[in-house]
Amino acid sequence: MQDIEVSVVIPTYNRSNLLRETLESLFAQTYSANKFEIIVCDDNSSDDTEEVVKGLMQNSQHNLRYIKVKSKIKGPGKVRNAGINHSVGKMIGFTDDDCVVSKNWIETAVDCFKKHKEICGVSGTVTTVGDCKNKKFTIARRVDILSDTGSYVTSTTFYKKDILLEVGLFDTDMRYWEDIELGWRVKKKGPILFEPSIHVNHKIHCASIISYLNHLKHIEYWVLMYSKHPEHMKDDKLILGHFFNKSPIYIISAFLCFSAFLLESKLFVLFSIITLITYLWAHVFVDKNLKKYPRRLILLPRYSITDIVKLTYSLKASIKYKCLVLF
Repeated sequence: MQDIEVSVVIPTYNRSNLLRETLESLFAQTYSANKFEIIVCDDNSSDDTEEVVKGLMQNSQHNLRYIKVKSKIKGPGKVRNAGINHSVGKMIGFTDDDCVVSKNWIETAVDCFKKHKEICGVSGTVTTVGDCKNKKFTIARRVDILSDTGSYVTSTTFYKKDILLEVGLFDTDMRYWEDIELGWRVKKKGPILFEPSIHVNHKIHCASIISYLNHLKHIEYWVLMYSKHPEHMKDDKLILGHFFNKSPIYIISAFLCFSAFLLESKLFVLFSIITLITYLWAHVFVDKNLKKYPRRLILLPRYSITDIVKLTYSLKASIKYKCLVLF
């Protein structure tokens, strides 16, 4: 294990079929097999994940390791932390059990660290593959990252291990978005390079409508992040300092319109016009793709429901964490 330079940490939970593809893409790396290890951190899965990984360990020449993490703490942060603590590489790479990494994924990351001594980390691009056309009553959840957004997801990010130990690893208070919060802390120590060729394909998630709406609850952790890092509210240029996007402005306008209607106020017409304008601003005229404008108009009920849910969760979190950020 003395030759190991890179440790790849993969958290997993009940996805043995997808995990196998992820591991096979790592087995096909152009980077020398004896210079990196793969650490599968199992969040106490109930499927055959353990059997699948241990079977691959017996039949593969790669440095594949398996850790079963039992903890009452929820979220992948504690699982990734276990992987970091068991790692031996000076560089830690992160990907997920629903990703397939490019063949030069590790090699390109290592080259970036060698060429840019000052960086603390390097991140790349994510492309969602697949669709939900054959699955009725589902909503596609995509993860597409094609440029440097300043949010470094653990689908395809590498950090220097000593920097991770210095900043305190993943924050286990963060059940979701813990990877982005970690990136914010790392950037205080030094730059994170964005290299597009460090690429992964991310499997699409086809969520049921109920599951999708429940997933929106994760917005609460964005508010928690801003409460921990209030300077990012200004850095991210929140609208009027507290609106993360345009959706809350539309919903507030719609609420005022509905209230004026119930009160039979003369302001109803004015608020109706404002509501229409804010909806177009938030959901229709968001780019120059004219072909999508009619569809976006028709999707008003869907957007309205999701916007109300997001605003409700973010308002609740804003009160809880005493930090006003509305989504």
